[in-house]
Amino acid sequence: MHLLDGGGFRYGRRGLVKALEDSCDRVGTGVELYQVPAALYLGFPNALPDGLSQCLDKGLCNFVGVTNMGKMRMKSMARKMDKRGASLTSNQFAFSLTNRKAWKSGLIKACKDLGVIPIAHTPLDGGFATCAYTMTNPSGGRPGGRFPYNQKKLEKWQPLTSQMEAVQSRVKTRLEKEAREQQQMLKDYRGQPPQINTDVTTTQIALNYVVAKGCVPVPGIKTVAQAEEVLGCLGWELTDEEVRMLDSAADASEKGLSI
Repeated sequence: MHLLDGGGFRYGRRGLVKALEDSCDRVGTGVELYQVPAALYLGFPNALPDGLSQCLDKGLCNFVGVTNMGKMRMKSMARKMDKRGASLTSNQFAFSLTNRKAWKSGLIKACKDLGVIPIAHTPLDGGFATCAYTMTNPSGGRPGGRFPYNQKKLEKWQPLTSQMEAVQSRVKTRLEKEAREQQQMLKDYRGQPPQINTDVTTTQIALNYVVAKGCVPVPGIKTVAQAEEVLGCLGWELTDEEVRMLDSAADASEKGLSI
């Protein structure tokens, strides 16, 4: 799959199409999804849907989307694309357990109502949403003694940090029980039974929280270990009660309250 985020400023329908044509020439093929940053686009109101529709008509891409587009503008954009016989496939924006603006503003719900795929970039909020950074462990366990967050911020988010530990323990216990039940059910099964990850990390909980809210998380991966940890999110999900526990703690942290 080829995905392209249209970077740099674009002006007018032709500028939008030309940028993708040049990119396709460089890579020697079309792209699957062409996403345009809303804040970097300049032009008349109809130029953006015109340009994206033309990219589809020319076969330069199979799907088109936007990034960081607000709720009202996205609704207008979706209507304009529909009038052109095309559709807006995705909207990519920041969303995580410690940055829930997209949920509270109704942006994620609007995406679902329109059939637009909400893609969450920075789903771990730079690592802060994993709750690895605490008042007693400000370095997050990383070597070098670097403290990326001040004590005031860590203290404010202490309710979520504490609740994350409780949810982690709860999920781990639940998955271990499910694994035992599965093994009992498949004791006479010939072949390798499916494996359930029971070594749940707070990173995996933070990512599956994003999934539970209906978003597709796109975490940054730099190492094999990080890739393996992300793969450990598959095969299980958070229950509604576990999501409520995290939301309640996040609400308390945002308001500076204790739970």
